[in-house]
Amino acid sequence: MAIKQYLDLITSQHWGKDKYVRWLTAVLEKGDAVVTVANQIPEAFTIEKAVGVQLNTVGDLVGRSRYLPFQLADGTSPTMDDSIYRVALKAKIAQNQWDGTIPQIYELWDDLFPDARLRLYDNQDMTMKASIRGELGLQSVLLVTVGYIIPKPSGVRLNIAFESELDRMDYIGMCVTGTDVVTIDSEMPEDWWLSQANRMDYQGLLVTNKDKTTISSEAL
Repeated sequence: MAIKQYLDLITSQHWGKDKYVRWLTAVLEKGDAVVTVANQIPEAFTIEKAVGVQLNTVGDLVGRSRYLPFQLADGTSPTMDDSIYRVALKAKIAQNQWDGTIPQIYELWDDLFPDARLRLYDNQDMTMKASIRGELGLQSVLLVTVGYIIPKPSGVRLNIAFESELDRMDYIGMCVTGTDVVTIDSEMPEDWWLSQANRMDYQGLLVTNKDKTTISSEAL
């Protein structure tokens, strides 16, 4: 606030009294500083501008901790940094306001991950399937898999599938069966256009000990 407008209200009886004017000016300046700080508090705690403990305070208010409820596979800290924590907080706020419809989930997803596509399927048996295509980043994938992003009704199980996009003709994959880990190395031959391998979809079979695993690949 500006203090001049209040100084102008001094009556003629006290106007010109230097000691009184200086005292009143000091009081008004303190009040003006308090108002300035108070006006800055809401902006300092917005998700986009808050950092560190400020974001932690926002998390306490909306009900989302900065700490993931598990240890990461690579041994790094389960504490989310500010950038990924902002994603988790935005998702939690949207979940708190969710109206229970699938279209609103799509709106939430598009706002958080505009470069990735989400498709939801209601299986009508208390389960849902989420199919995700596009680049999310490792930490965002973790947020999705632990249920921090996609809201769902209570008691409904959500199954999540990540679709791959192969833009190369050769790739390396991995198949885990029981306690066995098998690396699958596939490369399209140079004369692939002359062979029967010129299809982008195929189905194979991998047998390891007593385990039999069907491997199916299809062009997306």
